[in-house]
Amino acid sequence: MRRPEVALRINSIHMEDQDGISRFEVSDLSDVVVLAGPNGVGKTRILRKLIQFFRQPRPQPNFRLQLEATSDTEIKAWGKQRLDTINSTDSDKLHSVLQRSQRRSKYKSTVLNFDSDRAIIQIKPLAFSWDWIDPYEEDVEWDQTYRFLRDRFQDVQHSLFKLVESQRRKIAEDAVQLKAAGHATMDLDFPDPLEPYRAAFQQLLAPKRLADIDSRNQKIKYEHDGKTLTIDTPSSGEREVVNIVFDFILRNPSDCIVLFDEPELHLHPELSYKLLQTLAAIGKSNQFIFCTHSPEIITASIENTVVFLTPNKPDGSNQAVAVSRDDATHHALNLLGQSIGIISLGKKLLLIEGNEASLDKQAYGAILKNEFPELVLVPVGGKSTLQSFEEVRQAVLNRTIWGVEFFMLCDRDAVYDAGFKGVEQRVSNRLKVLPRYHLENYFLDETVLSSIFEEMEADGASWLTDPSEVRNKLRVLAQQSIPLAVALKTSAAAREAVGNVDVMPKGINQDTTLDSLLGGLRDCIDVERARVNGSLNFDDIEAIARAEHAKLLTAVSEDGDSWKCDIPGRVVLNRFAGIAKLHVGRLKTLYIRRAQAAEVDPFSEIRAIFRGFRDGS
Repeated sequence: MRRPEVALRINSIHMEDQDGISRFEVSDLSDVVVLAGPNGVGKTRILRKLIQFFRQPRPQPNFRLQLEATSDTEIKAWGKQRLDTINSTDSDKLHSVLQRSQRRSKYKSTVLNFDSDRAIIQIKPLAFSWDWIDPYEEDVEWDQTYRFLRDRFQDVQHSLFKLVESQRRKIAEDAVQLKAAGHATMDLDFPDPLEPYRAAFQQLLAPKRLADIDSRNQKIKYEHDGKTLTIDTPSSGEREVVNIVFDFILRNPSDCIVLFDEPELHLHPELSYKLLQTLAAIGKSNQFIFCTHSPEIITASIENTVVFLTPNKPDGSNQAVAVSRDDATHHALNLLGQSIGIISLGKKLLLIEGNEASLDKQAYGAILKNEFPELVLVPVGGKSTLQSFEEVRQAVLNRTIWGVEFFMLCDRDAVYDAGFKGVEQRVSNRLKVLPRYHLENYFLDETVLSSIFEEMEADGASWLTDPSEVRNKLRVLAQQSIPLAVALKTSAAAREAVGNVDVMPKGINQDTTLDSLLGGLRDCIDVERARVNGSLNFDDIEAIARAEHAKLLTAVSEDGDSWKCDIPGRVVLNRFAGIAKLHVGRLKTLYIRRAQAAEVDPFSEIRAIFRGFRDGS
């Protein structure tokens, strides 16, 4: 595919022994380049090195860029299409291109830096002057956009005030001149100087709308729900994206290299997506280089250039791994319902059930607090995403992918559902199964539960404040749950025995006739029906059900704690919360708090599993 015309574009980067990076080599870079990878590997250091080099281009033995110039103007000026910075003549040419003054609204063939420190600072009032001119016609220093974005925010706001005021003065001057020339009317069809800012504001923050600017009180305002509010009232994330986009519109870059460190920082995923879409529509022929941890941004850029930066390798080999949609790792992660972007979250990823908002992730996080900061919890959906433990184990858990290790922690019910015998035999230091049926089984300690209600029941007369009464109630609820527990265990055993039904005939090719295909399907169905009928033997199922029922009934009757491993704890806890008239989510939160002061830690088994993941044991 032919590339669009770009006057200044990085085609390749080569770094060796620079800022803690042993070797980084990438080439054939596209319009959008995403640098991904866990914290601490050096993504931001690469952007800083680029900025440092662009400020003073000169040949360096361990740092080399190749830049393309495909516009006719640049090719003619350079006498070639590509500059190689290892060549001093080429570095001088790049120096002359970059270090020239820019027109504020017509940035061309230069660099724009959007760093991760995008705090909005206090704006000094713009001093009144009779000499205000159109800010778009002003020249600015060549390196203004190399600096921190926070330091450019004042320039953006002052430029907007000047833009409005300079137009008003120009209209007034034109009116005076027309009247002096004998005209009684004038054409009032003049453009709104704020129109591109209004459109971008609406695209980002609709239904909020940018209001007219009064350069005298120097306040940027917006309208929402019939009210006019100042720009400092939206959320910090909304203010940040407005600052970024207004800065970008003011520069109106073309043929530029745009460096952007963590565009998702402080932003909701939807807002970061809108930000990138808005920037892409401003200017033309720009090359964006994003340094990000966002799985959404990484996945959305997979058709362009995505480079994963691994930790330093002992042999000094290339730390840059180019990623494509056809990559085997991409396929492996799809088994978990995840995109390649998950790799960017950390060096040790712990896969758990649930979603980002699920109580499981919140509970694990609250239980463990900051005890295991190196482990990043990644929800991978429900049991349906864990159907093929063997394939996940081989493709993900048994590998270190670009310096990232994967671990998996499952509730025991997920193991039962997927075939408990086979999975239990494959439990390793990367795949662990909770010793209890659900995470909620660890929330059934009667001492901790009763202590919660001691604070709520002022007179202490409620049975909820008595540990023995709470224990008895839990046993009753557990006994009532035995039929469900037996059914779940028995049905899981039956699924494991039967397995998947396979009716795919062997030897199908282009010469296979319809009759042959139908005959093959019939034979496969007969074989599978015989296998299923043999596996679904009622006598065998009855034996499993009776044995499980007897075991659970004995466990509950003996008043021990063994039943807390095999009875579905989620069901018991939900029913208990209903009886106690307390939302189960709040009950969990209170339980975690009270457990911290308990003599016996109810979550000791979970902590032991996490220690094993951390220590590799």
